Amino acid sequence: MLYTSEVTGKTYKTVEELEADEKLAKEEEENKAKALEVKKTRAKEVEDAYLEYQKVKEEAYNQIAQAEKKWIELRDKFAQDYGGYHMTYSNVNGDRQITFYDLVNSFF
Repeated sequence: MLYTSEVTGKTYKTVEELEADEKLAKEEEENKAKALEVKKTRAKEVEDAYLEYQKVKEEAYNQIAQAEKKWIELRDKFAQDYGGYHMTYSNVNGDRQITFYDLVNSFF
């Protein structure tokens, strides 16, 4: 007699073969479900990290914009009161950077 599994859709010669194959099929299905849950969890972690990054980036841009606005206002007020303003920029290491003023004056 032949036995057909509703789980696997295959035909088996013995009930033991059918049950063993169904058990394997169910375990595979459970493993796939667990793997999908892990994938969803990790995808959510990545999404949450991206949203946090966007939030921090926006806050940083806002701080930069506020600091730049303050700097420009103070610089313009100083230039208005004293006729101009010159500032030498330095990089993070403290090395002096060439300014546009230096570049122009180097030609004369």
